[in-house]
Amino acid sequence: MLILFILSLLLQHPSGSTPGPDGIYCRFKDQPLALAYGMRMSKTSFRQRGGLRGPALDTLSNWFSAAQQYVEIIRQDDPMNPHFGIALGFEFDETNGEYPYTPAFAKIQVKDFRWGGVEFSLNDTLNYTGVSNEVSDDLTIEVDGFQNDTIFGRFYGLLLSGAGPMGAVDSGYFKARVYRVP
Repeated sequence: MLILFILSLLLQHPSGSTPGPDGIYCRFKDQPLALAYGMRMSKTSFRQRGGLRGPALDTLSNWFSAAQQYVEIIRQDDPMNPHFGIALGFEFDETNGEYPYTPAFAKIQVKDFRWGGVEFSLNDTLNYTGVSNEVSDDLTIEVDGFQNDTIFGRFYGLLLSGAGPMGAVDSGYFKARVYRVP
């Protein structure tokens, strides 16, 4: 009995720790997506973001501007040759101190890279783009915590495609260490 008690204490999250693995995880159109990688260049694909190198792509993949009070997180299912990717962007005030925190402005883009291009682009109308909670109640993002520049939370919604169909994203979870930018 004592061994079970000790094991249960060891398996609990330490106070102040952030739960779950880094990345963006969700169900999209009834299929699970595990997006754990930021953007990377591939020798066999187009240069992403003008040929930027690893550190610059890391910053573009997860950044936070305290001046703009905005966070953007981009994750893909493969760093070099992605099939799916998600970009989450939302208003965030790190001084609010109360969680869960529901951003006043949030947006999401889901990208199927088979439909063209290696970058996230507003011109990619066949993907699920331009959806924000500012114009629709179909997207909800909740920030559960922000510790040591690591932000984590949940999201769900009904997304629209420029091609016409809708797709549900649910059971969404994100966690990323963000780089501070001016």
